[in-house]
Amino acid sequence: MKIKLLPDTDFAAFAELALSQGTIFNSAAWLSNYDSSFKVYGIYTNDNKLIGGFHLFTAKLGGILSHCKNPPFTPHIGLFYLQQSGTKSTALSFEKSIGTCLVDFLESLSYPMLTLALPYSFTDMQAFSWKKYKVIPNYTYRLNLEQDIEDLLKNLSGDKRTSINKAAKDNVKIELCTDLQEVKRMVENTYTRKAKQLNSGIVDKILFQFAKPENSFAFMAHHNNSAAALSFCIYDNTTAYYLLGGYATNNKHQGAGVLALWNCILHAKKLGLKTFDFEGSMIPQVEKYFRGFGGDLIPYFTINKANFLLETGLKLIKRDTF
Repeated sequence: MKIKLLPDTDFAAFAELALSQGTIFNSAAWLSNYDSSFKVYGIYTNDNKLIGGFHLFTAKLGGILSHCKNPPFTPHIGLFYLQQSGTKSTALSFEKSIGTCLVDFLESLSYPMLTLALPYSFTDMQAFSWKKYKVIPNYTYRLNLEQDIEDLLKNLSGDKRTSINKAAKDNVKIELCTDLQEVKRMVENTYTRKAKQLNSGIVDKILFQFAKPENSFAFMAHHNNSAAALSFCIYDNTTAYYLLGGYATNNKHQGAGVLALWNCILHAKKLGLKTFDFEGSMIPQVEKYFRGFGGDLIPYFTINKANFLLETGLKLIKRDTF
């Protein structure tokens, strides 16, 4: 098994394989959101048959050091591969070989600093531990949409049901939002209020080049005839992913944000999707908010490594990561 930069001649085969084995984050449309700092790699058998792939994004740390990490707004490196038939031990051995091949490849790139997330479906992290990577569990919530709406409602926390009921009582209006300029405005304002930096270039590509009715949707809640909150999601054949959200500080309503995200869930179910992924956060307040929608807590892993001197310094300021 080997890994190499995906040549243009293999991109069509990669896209076809990703359609059955990967997610929206492996699609050609999604990958086109990124520039030369983003590279797509293929996983090949020894006889050069393409069986999977992933992607890596490189940023400059302090404008100097190369930092290999997840692309902005992409939750993991998009690792996927053709599943092997056979016994359970055969499948486990194959996953082990994928992990071993991947870690050896990452070692060959010699990045000064590397922080990457793996998809929740990939759980064998021993190869990374053996190579002295710090392996850290993270969590997302995934909601099963194959249950009745009554059950979805029943599994909401009490405060989420209260918020939805209050929104209805206060005549908060909810609508499918097709004005993506309005989505961008709300997201930008929210990032500004939180003093967080927004990669506007990639947001523009996501909203104005990638987003189509067949791969995304947004719901906007209005209160007092003005936008109050929104949620924007993307989706593939099976799963909707919460990607962007925002709210208006000068038009707050307790139920507006909950109502927007709840309608995204209902819309995903209406589309026939099986799962709603909240792209969970390790921030306690955000985790609590997502938890209230009744999804299952699903672990996934990040791998982290830096050169010795850099890692020594990072341990002082990022002990939880390094």
